[in-house]
Amino acid sequence: MPETTESTATRTIAVIDGNSLMHRAFHAIRQPMTAPDGRSTNALFGFFNMFIKLVDTFRPDGVICAFDRGKPRVRMEMLPQYKAQRPPMDPALREQFPMVKELLGALDVPVAELEGWEGDDILGTLARRGEAAGYTMLLFTGDRDMYQLTTDRVKVVSTKKGVTDVAIMDPATVEDLYHGITPELVPDFYGLKGDSSDNIPGVPGIGPKKAAALIVQYGSLDEVIAHADEVKGKMGENLRAHIDDALVSRRVATIRTDAPIELDLDDARFPTFDAAEVARAFSALGFTGMTSRLVRLGGEGAVAAAREALGEKDGAAAGAASTVELGGPLAGDEARAALDEALRAGDWIGCAIDDDRADGALFGLSHVLWAAVGDRLCRFEGDEADDALARLLREGRLAAGDVKALVHVACPADSSLPAAVDAREVDPGRIFDVGVAAYLLDSERGSFAVRELAESYLSDVLPSPTDDVPAAAIEAASVLRLVPVLRGRLEEDGSARLFDEMEMPLLPVLAQMEREGLGVDTAILAAQSAELGAEISEMVERIHAEAGESFNVDSPQQLSHVLFDVLGLPTYGLKRTKRGFYSTNAKVLGDLARDHEIVADVLEYRERAKIKSTYLDALPALVAGDGRIHTTLNQTVTATGRLSSSDPNLQNIPTRSELGHRVRQAFTVPEGHVFLACDYSQIELRLLAHLSGDEHLIAAFCEGADFHAATAARVFGVPVDEVTPQLRSRAKAVNFGIVYGQQAFGLASSLKIPRAEAQEMIDRYFEAYPGVRAFLDEAVRVAHERGWAETLYGRKRHIKEFRQKNRQLVAFGERTAMNHPMQGTAADIIKIAMVRVAARLVEEGLRSRLVLQIHDELDLEVPEGEVEAVSTLVRETMEGVAELRVPLVAEVSYGSNWAEAK
Repeated sequence: MPETTESTATRTIAVIDGNSLMHRAFHAIRQPMTAPDGRSTNALFGFFNMFIKLVDTFRPDGVICAFDRGKPRVRMEMLPQYKAQRPPMDPALREQFPMVKELLGALDVPVAELEGWEGDDILGTLARRGEAAGYTMLLFTGDRDMYQLTTDRVKVVSTKKGVTDVAIMDPATVEDLYHGITPELVPDFYGLKGDSSDNIPGVPGIGPKKAAALIVQYGSLDEVIAHADEVKGKMGENLRAHIDDALVSRRVATIRTDAPIELDLDDARFPTFDAAEVARAFSALGFTGMTSRLVRLGGEGAVAAAREALGEKDGAAAGAASTVELGGPLAGDEARAALDEALRAGDWIGCAIDDDRADGALFGLSHVLWAAVGDRLCRFEGDEADDALARLLREGRLAAGDVKALVHVACPADSSLPAAVDAREVDPGRIFDVGVAAYLLDSERGSFAVRELAESYLSDVLPSPTDDVPAAAIEAASVLRLVPVLRGRLEEDGSARLFDEMEMPLLPVLAQMEREGLGVDTAILAAQSAELGAEISEMVERIHAEAGESFNVDSPQQLSHVLFDVLGLPTYGLKRTKRGFYSTNAKVLGDLARDHEIVADVLEYRERAKIKSTYLDALPALVAGDGRIHTTLNQTVTATGRLSSSDPNLQNIPTRSELGHRVRQAFTVPEGHVFLACDYSQIELRLLAHLSGDEHLIAAFCEGADFHAATAARVFGVPVDEVTPQLRSRAKAVNFGIVYGQQAFGLASSLKIPRAEAQEMIDRYFEAYPGVRAFLDEAVRVAHERGWAETLYGRKRHIKEFRQKNRQLVAFGERTAMNHPMQGTAADIIKIAMVRVAARLVEEGLRSRLVLQIHDELDLEVPEGEVEAVSTLVRETMEGVAELRVPLVAEVSYGSNWAEAK
């Protein structure tokens, strides 16, 4: 709660900058969201998430929302180019502004707007009126120029990341942020530094640090101008030449507090909404969980009213449900007895761990397992928690938000630590990971956290955490309620078999692989780091020599200045960043590198510096007590169904570069072992041949010839023995481009050829393989009809872009429809292979261990005496996963480290 200087009766009124928050919400939630009638709703979802957090956190007794209306005439009269550089608003955002105002109306929140005025000035005006009336005013905005309004009674709640991460700004925090700039000096500060986002010029060459230093030194912008002759160098020249710009910029950056807005703050009260109206309005957009949360802001009476108005069934669907009553937690003998009974009955038990050791605390004080059993919560602490969890993993039916994380509590991802349970003991039929279940239903969902899943899928509402029933306990209870709901959704969706037969059996395999980890030689990493560091220093010297001056190669602004201002490299078609300099991102540099050696050197420098910092310098700190690196293999991150790797990400080590080879040399195996890799050969292209049924594509694979050369021969009309390396390379690019739904523009960019030539190659490809064209067209047609694309194993990827009006988004969705059958099926096949390989290693009593999976490759640590047997086992298992119209080929290689194996 915000502090007040008077009695507790002092009112707190929140004023929301509607435009600022809607823009932030729209860009924070990029995945398409639509109402049943097809209108976009992503900005609304983010906006009202923020609204709920605002009310829950600050408990204002009045809420107002201000919006811009029409052109900002007041400021355009001072500065005609004000905001002129801004592109037109995205149509998907524009259509949500009338909707947000309607929804605010349903919540009985006054909307304040005034023709020709900006929302900023309405916030400023209301802030000063409220302050004068003795209220505490909270201004919710993402615009930093609003900091000038802060006083003891006016605070700015500034959105930082997205729309829910906020900082509370008062005069002290503003002064601290800007190194001495007090709120009243913020306009002076903007007068000097300008604001590129609003096209406010300021003084060229004076950034925020210099602007703050000058104002603090002299006391104000007026005094800086009065002493302009004392400011030396180029900065002084610019200051003296742009005094008028500075003064105009200050005027434009000054928030007005005299907007003629007709709104009585005393009438702004919250909550005063009609619960039934709120439930109808928000549930109509499909915001089930959010509807419930909003209605609850009005208290239990509001929940009951919404439920009654919509009827029992509709009320539940709308989220206007009653709060679940959770009894006081059981502990000791009572908790053990309840757990015993649930285990005997074969009931699902929702679990969550509350463990401050996981947060890196030096002395962990809390280690609690919460188990939801029926409508009761059981609390187990310390050794009791470990014993209960081990029992659950061996005997129970355990459900959790992240089952693998719970497995690692009993079987740590560090083989030097004792394991109470072997991950291989965990029965896939007795675990239910609600995150993985939700992932199968919607792989592009923004979050798989239990709280968000509960809001989306549950019609009843769990109470807020308390000291006795903390967040982990609520999570356990939520998980238990999610199991039947998600099980039902999986059955309806046709994804239950995938969950039961692929994802849950894979989970214990991943847990065991994470415990095994990979051997790493830190001495090799240190030597490589020193060697690469010397090479990087030499490259920096060469770049400085080519530039004719020293500069910070890692600074995008300095690099841009050198390339485009000093060396005069072409800027045609390049965009400037918000800070006013030309972008030096990888694509820009990649296009320039062909013709300019310094740019090629900068790209090489960047790659080396990234390898050094990301791997050679960072990996030693990640070595666990067993001397090994333990990555995390994630089941719910990629939209395609593939696993991802994190902490560290071992999938991002360049596969075909000399630098990537260097890093892999450090991943070693114990003496008497080999690092064995088995990789599917061209699996996605083989799947394209199988799925399309194209006779020529099938023949090319079945004949066992060089597939890319065979494609080149057909596409370019030359005999196979006359295919040049260049033609083969082009054919390879087209082959893989087709798999990924690439169009002529993308192929032209990757091959660096004219678009017309790329289009001609694609046309020739489809003439050579007509079955492929027919298959891709049908895949797009069916996906439009259903709303999803599907793999051979039933993994669905829902394509929300088809509901958009933006043609580019629809085209992206169509490319997804083309590539998901191949990409997703490849992901399914490698997952099945992992489960089968892990099982066969155990069945045959082998000591070899699965340690990693990267893309289409399985990696194992194999005793030398088992190399022959394991090579055959892994290859046969991988090739036997699926029967295709073409051979499914897996290739084995091995060596003394990861680099040699590949």
